[in-house]
Amino acid sequence: MTAGRHTCYAAHRVDLRESRLRKLIALLAAERPGRLLDVGCAAGELAAEAIARGWRVDGMEREPALAEAARALGVAVHVGDFDGGRWPWPSAAFDAAVAGEVIEHLVDTDQFLAELARVVRPGGALIVTTPNLASLENRVRLLLGRYPMWMDHRVEGAGHLRYYTPRVLKTQLQAHGFRVERHVGNWVPLVPQRWADDRRFPWLAVTGDWFPSLAMGILMKARRGGQTGEPSSPPVPDSHRSAS
Repeated sequence: MTAGRHTCYAAHRVDLRESRLRKLIALLAAERPGRLLDVGCAAGELAAEAIARGWRVDGMEREPALAEAARALGVAVHVGDFDGGRWPWPSAAFDAAVAGEVIEHLVDTDQFLAELARVVRPGGALIVTTPNLASLENRVRLLLGRYPMWMDHRVEGAGHLRYYTPRVLKTQLQAHGFRVERHVGNWVPLVPQRWADDRRFPWLAVTGDWFPSLAMGILMKARRGGQTGEPSSPPVPDSHRSAS
């Protein structure tokens, strides 16, 4: 997924039937449309939906082939690393930002959140999604001595480097000046996923509302505090990484 390098991720496509994305769109719909940054915009499926709902969307993507696909849908896309330094937009440029299934792929998550805090205006919204280390399925797997789902011990596979529980994600967002307003889950797999999933059975999404801390995925909506052009928080202490 490194900028300028073609990877197997180039074939990735987003399925808007997923409960994670349906709920992300619903969280975004509560905001007045303005300028939106879609970090990890993939082929532009979510961005195109946001444009149809009145948003002016900029995208950021590490995979050039996906960026080209997004541009074909009318999305202005910058190709670059998400945690590799200052992004090309001025401070407080966006009314909202979304980062769907991105933060778990990054080495420097504090740099990533610091840039989001810089480019989102005070009072603007941020929606982050990431796999849930403490999902019901992972708790059961660990009890049985099995390795957790979506957690990689090598670069191969899903490419996940960081693992979050809801409490850890909330703590890190707060450290960067974001006040968490909503936490929902995508869905809770009460039966093995080979038998049922949230695309074939959309009603399963309600389980993520009932038991968000047990869902497979975390969705958090947060509000940006601070002042325009100023750091939103002091440097993040290492202590937040030990939260559970």
